Amino acid sequence: MTTEGKTLSTGLQDFISKLDVDAVGIAILADWKETRLEETALKLLPQTRSVVVLAMEISREILDLASPGKERGVASLSDLLDSDADFLYGRLTKASYDVAKASRKLGLRALPLPARGCPQDTRFLEAVFSYKHAAQAAGLGSIGRHSLLITPEFGSRVRLSCCLTEAVLEPTQGNAVDECGSCRMCIDNCPAGALAEPKAGQPYAIDKFACSAFRTASDACVECLRLCPAGRPG
Repeated sequence: MTTEGKTLSTGLQDFISKLDVDAVGIAILADWKETRLEETALKLLPQTRSVVVLAMEISREILDLASPGKERGVASLSDLLDSDADFLYGRLTKASYDVAKASRKLGLRALPLPARGCPQDTRFLEAVFSYKHAAQAAGLGSIGRHSLLITPEFGSRVRLSCCLTEAVLEPTQGNAVDECGSCRMCIDNCPAGALAEPKAGQPYAIDKFACSAFRTASDACVECLRLCPAGRPG
């Protein structure tokens, strides 16, 4: 990358810092050589140098009203969470496209990844790019025992989108903190029994197929997200 390119990327970094989202993280692939993050990013955009991760907070008040299961004909307060998700997904996806557009204006390749609808390998229930692991690499938080990202500001209550860009950006820094400690709230209260105590050196243990099957049968479930005490007052 030329000196001129680095100057242009600095301008892009300023643009990113002013986006209307709740948090922004940046990971540069040079710091993640021979990792899954680098492998999946380069498979999607071989010119990737930086990963921009965008986050928005899920409303605590709306999340607290959600519950698994839905009785026919009865008003479900969980529908409020669906509306909240639609709003946040739209904002996040627009932000990722804005980053890509700004990159392209500088002559730099970029690939926006939407907040909802990232392609998934259904054989393994694995997305082609892990937003939460990119967010962890960008210093936005750590992965908890429920397999979700936990941020210092909002706990698990975040939704994410990403943008891969050829731009050379300054990485964001965060403190790698174990937010879970000895907490087993999600493990002990998972209605699908999909969570277990992780093995030594592993952040979580989840049966993704049990989780997915229960979510489908119960018309959605966010109990691990709703019950997580991280990021809540007190």
